[in-house]
Amino acid sequence: MRRILLLVGLSFAAVAAGCAADAPGAGEAAVPSEANGVRTSPVVAGRPARVFVFVGVGKQCEQLAPPIITITQMPVKGDVSFVPGQETTIATAAQGTCLGTKTKGMGIYYTARPGQSGTDAFAVEAKLATGEVAKRDFAVTIAE
Repeated sequence: MRRILLLVGLSFAAVAAGCAADAPGAGEAAVPSEANGVRTSPVVAGRPARVFVFVGVGKQCEQLAPPIITITQMPVKGDVSFVPGQETTIATAAQGTCLGTKTKGMGIYYTARPGQSGTDAFAVEAKLATGEVAKRDFAVTIAE
């Protein structure tokens, strides 16, 4: 069976600065804050903010093991962490299949260090067991 690596966007993210919905495992706010599945609202220093979710699914949109994610460019003003089992809706896909499907994947979270502001950037690589690889660059704005 051929595996497909899907790039999955946020279902919803909190718009209010410091909202608990940005913490891993917290409930989600009802206001979308995304462009092409990537977080566009500012992050609050010291609080984890989900910026993206990577998911692996098969041809029939069945859930596969989550991709192995590696940070290929470290952020300067914060840290990146990964949280498995993050619920999301598929917003973009390499094959254009399964769009709109609800699933779970590996959440990518960015946490700006206290006292930081401005912008920061980092890059990741997601790899499936089949060897397929997706690379993604992220830019975040840190709320002042």
